Amino acid sequence: MGPFLMRILALGLVAGVALAQGVQAWLERGERLLAEGAYAEAMAAFEEVLRQDYGQLQAHLGLGVALVRLGRLEEARFAFDQMTRVFPDRYEGHFNLGQVYLRLGEAGKAAEAFAKAAAIAPREEAYLAWSGALLQEGKAKEAAAILERGLSPERSPAYRLALAQALYAAGEREAAVPHLYAALNREPGRAEAWDLLARVLAEVGLTDRARREVERGLEAVQDPKGKALLLLRKGALVEAPEPLWREALALDPDLWQAAYLLGRRRLEAGDLKEGLRWLQEAYAKGQDPEVALTLAAAYLKAKDYANAYRYAKEAGPAGAFLQAQAAQGLGRRQEALKLLEGLASPQALALRGSLLLEEGQGEEAVAALQAAYEATRDPQVGVNLGAALVLVKRFGQAELVLREVLAKDPSSAAAAWYNLGLALRGLGRQAEADRALRQAAALGSREARALLGR
Repeated sequence: MGPFLMRILALGLVAGVALAQGVQAWLERGERLLAEGAYAEAMAAFEEVLRQDYGQLQAHLGLGVALVRLGRLEEARFAFDQMTRVFPDRYEGHFNLGQVYLRLGEAGKAAEAFAKAAAIAPREEAYLAWSGALLQEGKAKEAAAILERGLSPERSPAYRLALAQALYAAGEREAAVPHLYAALNREPGRAEAWDLLARVLAEVGLTDRARREVERGLEAVQDPKGKALLLLRKGALVEAPEPLWREALALDPDLWQAAYLLGRRRLEAGDLKEGLRWLQEAYAKGQDPEVALTLAAAYLKAKDYANAYRYAKEAGPAGAFLQAQAAQGLGRRQEALKLLEGLASPQALALRGSLLLEEGQGEEAVAALQAAYEATRDPQVGVNLGAALVLVKRFGQAELVLREVLAKDPSSAAAAWYNLGLALRGLGRQAEADRALRQAAALGSREARALLGR
């Protein structure tokens, strides 16, 4: 978040005029109180100035700043909006209005305000704020275009880095490279620039060069947090990254990404306990939704449905499917079905279909499972689809699906043979049905044994 501007402006008061002298006294009082941190009293003083003379620029500015410091953002928005109306050609009103809109979560309106500020005075801070607001809206190409428009030789390394970041976000990663080198040539201690440079080089296939640039960065960067960031990147470029990630965490204990990567690495190695420990540490530091999702998946694997449910919920909308799986594991089928509403992935449809099947809602189960099976040809989904088709007495379709499953996946044989037996019974082919049920019983199906009277 950029700073709010509070520039001391020439008052231009006329000596000897009583009203002007009163305005000046209140204005000086407001500025003093603002500097002392007495924001409520400063607000009152600036309001008094404006009551006497609504054309006092410094009072509009001071009032807006005081309201921001008090956390009264909607009132601050009004104050700076008024400033832009009374003084449409003043940079400060538009820039500060944009800052307030950002804090209110209205990036689009913030971008409009910053655009007006940049048009009045093409300052670096205005272009950076304007592009930042556009990035918040997901408009990376527009953000990069704005920064390119405002580029000039005197722009700072921070500006060059912001332009490179916007270009990378817009998918123009190779265009970002010259700006990264320009920033690093002037300020070699910028870890973020080395990090992005190595990332781009690795993504275009220049892994060895990426490693060399990271090494150069580690020599140039002195800040521990910056070194930790580069060690994190170096870990992505080597075969044995764990020692580097541990070193990064030692340098910067708040670097949750390192703990997260260590957790993922341990999970991939089959060490669930150690993986969960690192993931818990990462989530405690960063509260990142991606970490929550990984935790939820790990706990599902461990059949710890309560913790899986908790972290899937904390992951937000992206965790809905995992949360539904956890709810199913907890025996809360109706809640699981509710969570699956609106989810159209084959996995979500397969889970929804199996839950509807358990609830005896055959037609709805068939619709969901058929869509999932057509998309994946997953044998287990096929078995459930066959069972749903048997439930709604569509025996011929059930036979076709179940024979396809048996031809492709013997591991699903017991359930497939059992449901095939039911389908053949429904078709009146008793001898074939008995053979199918005997196959299912031989493979361990209790239901088949019960039907055969064993």
